Formats: sequence, C-alpha cells, structure tokens
Amino acid sequence: MNKYKSIFSLIVSALSLVLAVSCSTEKDRLLKNALKGFEGNYAVYVDKGSFTLTVYDRDIKTIKKYPIAYGLNPDRKPKIHEGDNRTPEGLYHVTEVLSMDASGNTESYRKLAIMNRFYFRASQGHHRYGKPHEDIGDNAYGSRFFRLSYPNDMDMQRYEKFKSSNHHKSGKIPGIGGGIAIHGNNDPESIGHLASSGCVRMYNDHIIELEKYIQVGTPVVIKK
Repeated sequence: MNKYKSIFSLIVSALSLVLAVSCSTEKDRLLKNALKGFEGNYAVYVDKGSFTLTVYDRDIKTIKKYPIAYGLNPDRKPKIHEGDNRTPEGLYHVTEVLSMDASGNTESYRKLAIMNRFYFRASQGHHRYGKPHEDIGDNAYGSRFFRLSYPNDMDMQRYEKFKSSNHHKSGKIPGIGGGIAIHGNNDPESIGHLASSGCVRMYNDHIIELEKYIQVGTPVVIKK
C-alpha cells in the first residue's frame, strides 16, 4: 500500500510540475517579450475579448485592471486602414503622454486642450453609445491621451496586403491611418462596448490613475 502511495505522490508531483509550466501562457510570454529592453516597471495588456486593460509588473503580476471600450466595427478584427473603426492588435509602445492636468504652459497640456476643443458630430459617424443621433461633441479625449506606436511592422504588412488586393478597384485606397491611443472620454456609457473609431477608451478617473504606471516607452500589448 505504501508503495502505491509513493507512486501516486510522484504522479501528483509530476502533474503539478506540468501545470506550473503550463501557467506560462501566451499572454505571459508576450508580456515578458514586451518588457525586454524596457527599463520601466510596468506593461499594459489590452484584452479586446473581455473589454479590459490590465497593468502588469515585471514579474507578470496583476497590478490593476480596468474596463474599456474600443473600435465600434462589429467584426473586431485588427485595424487595417483609416476609417475602418477597428482597434489594432499587436505590440505597441507609448510614444506621447498628454494631460489636461499638466501645467498650462506645457506642450502636454496645450496639445490635448486643442484636441478636446474639436467637436465630433453624429452626422459624421461620431455619436454617443446607443444614441446614433446625438453628437459626441467636444472633450472627446477626456483628461489623458497616451499615444501608441501604431502602425507597427505587422500593421504595415496587413496594410500592404490590403492595398495589393484592392489596387484594381476604382476610387482612392484609404491610408493606413494613425493617432491610435488609450484615452479618456466624455461618453461613459460607452465603456464595456464597441464604441470608438479605433482607440481604447477608459473612464476619466481610471485613466488618471493609469498615468502613474505609464511613461514614454511603456509596452502595450493588444490582443483579441
């Protein structure tokens, strides 16, 4: 009997080891790869499937998790070109941090203040969630704007494939687009839904909190 108990214990130990190894998921591998060469302490993981943005430390330990909204295109595919209302997928980095709470004489404040003065109209496709005839209006970017390094190499490959398959069609082929960011919003009911033109939206109080984990160069992984 003791012999069988010993064998059983060995099997349990072996299975435990296998399970421990299997915990190194694709997400963990992506985050570890993203953090290589980066001197900061945190990485961001955007899970389009669960409408969440999670901050991880260098040990891939969850620090904070927030609800988000993203591109309103119902196919939820990676962004290919401007105007497709999709959110990109892949590895990006924060290239610019804009803040409405920065000093008024800084570029960080001035640029976002100017952007927030722009008035978005429902007639141009920019409406409040669930209200197709109500303008989003101004202050659409909220209190923070963390610009991402879209397009990356994979985005360029997707776009070149798109161009080559559409070169024979009449009309102008749209550009690859840009300006993708994680930012605040003035339409809180949109959070948790497909709602943006491609950016990742957060509640304003959440994105203010997120700033303490963000710097230029912070890696951001976006996955479906």
